[in-house]
Amino acid sequence: MTPEEAFLSASDGYKLFKGKISDVLRETNGAFNLGRVVLDGIGEYKGRTAEISFQNENLSAVVDGEIMATVPDLICMVDTETFVPVTTEALKYGKRVLVTGLKCYKMWRTEAGLELVCPRYFGVDTDYIPIEERVKGGAR
Repeated sequence: MTPEEAFLSASDGYKLFKGKISDVLRETNGAFNLGRVVLDGIGEYKGRTAEISFQNENLSAVVDGEIMATVPDLICMVDTETFVPVTTEALKYGKRVLVTGLKCYKMWRTEAGLELVCPRYFGVDTDYIPIEERVKGGAR
C-alpha cells in the first residue's frame, strides 16, 4: 500500500484531485477570508484542472467543471509528501496538494443541519449531494 493509499484508508477519505497550485485569489470581507485556488493536475490528473472555493473553510471542489464535493462535507488539501493539512492561509503558488473529501457528521445532513450549512447558504449554486454519491465510481 502506498503512503497515499494508507492516508486515504486511515481518513476514510475520497481522492478528489492531485495538483500543483497555479493561482490563489483572495479577498477579505469583514471577518471572512474569501477566495479560490486553482490547481493544475499532476500524476494521473495531468492535463486536468481543479478549483476550490473557500470562505475561511473550503466550500466546493470542482474538477474539469464538475462539482466533486461541497459543504457540509469536508474538502481538505494535504501536502502530497507529508500529508500535513494545508489551510487556506497557507495556500501558495507551486505547492503540491492532494485534495480529499470526507463525509460530514450525519447531523449536518439532516433537514435542520442543511438549513444552516447547505451549499447555497454560502453562495455555491447547487443543492447538497453527499460526497459518496458525487464521486460514485471514483477513487477511494
